[in-house]
Amino acid sequence: MLVSPPRFGPPGRATDHLLKFALAFAVGLHLGHSPAGAQDTNILYPVEYIEERLRTPELTILAIDRSRPLEEDRSRRVVLGGRDGEPEMEAHWKPVAPPGEGFNNEPRYELAAYRLQAMFLDEGDYVVPPQVLRSMAIEEYREYAPARAPTIRGTRSVLFLLSYWIQDLAVDTVDPFDEVAFEYDDTYARHFANANILTHLIDHKDGNHGNLLVSMNAMNRRVFAVDNDVAFRSQVSDRGDRWRHLHVDRLPARTVERLREIRPADLERELGVVAEFRLVDEHLVPTEPGPNLGANRGIRTEDDRVQFGLTAREIRDVASNIERLLRDVDRGRLQTF
Repeated sequence: MLVSPPRFGPPGRATDHLLKFALAFAVGLHLGHSPAGAQDTNILYPVEYIEERLRTPELTILAIDRSRPLEEDRSRRVVLGGRDGEPEMEAHWKPVAPPGEGFNNEPRYELAAYRLQAMFLDEGDYVVPPQVLRSMAIEEYREYAPARAPTIRGTRSVLFLLSYWIQDLAVDTVDPFDEVAFEYDDTYARHFANANILTHLIDHKDGNHGNLLVSMNAMNRRVFAVDNDVAFRSQVSDRGDRWRHLHVDRLPARTVERLREIRPADLERELGVVAEFRLVDEHLVPTEPGPNLGANRGIRTEDDRVQFGLTAREIRDVASNIERLLRDVDRGRLQTF
């Protein structure tokens, strides 16, 4: 069920809302249905639980506003409701422009980055927040945000990425790469190196300082890559391609060993198809991904199926990047810790 979208209140009320939410979570939400196994102050719940909430067919939107105070910004910050006793959850809503791909609007790249990290990182080290690709009837979508046309021609649906809104992040202009901290804080060093490994492997090409963000938790300074659709075979952003390069000279040994276990077939299985929809009465309905409909295309359509994934060439690029990184480790150009 979709409910009418009230706007976020003024800053004071928004702060009060978040404080009340944090307090409720801290005392355990004794109303039942509360998730267990929270990761830390940045990602408050297990990834599986977050993905379930983001995918739920009955999307209940309690509040919605632009994620940034820019008139041209199409993305939205939303508060999602849950079942009785479940906490509210903040998420980032990013529309997918027709025809489903374009510069700085590549949902398949975002999803591929998210899936790739899971192949060599534990949940507590994830760099990309949980996210799913969703669809909504265009008439309903227009209740929340502008939409000139359906995302995929021949349908009546608009696609959008819905990703978990990471908490407790430093959002100022401080450079996320702190060389002193990397030298003396092993936890920060592990998190930054893992983030840099991912941006290197996906050939990240957007050097905007807001794309890599650092936790404010001094005891666990996680590093997150929150915008990854200018990557793989995308053009380079006008902000430069800083994060496609490795800025560190040592890598976590556990991460390196897990990278050694990845085979080309694993990459094809995980990245070849990252989302799929079926056309039902002119509307796109998410479904379990099936066999790859066309390894040389990023968006594939066949009969009533629409599929998103990396192309064979893009997957080979990732495999080559992994191979080169491991070769540099074996030759002593990169150390491990």
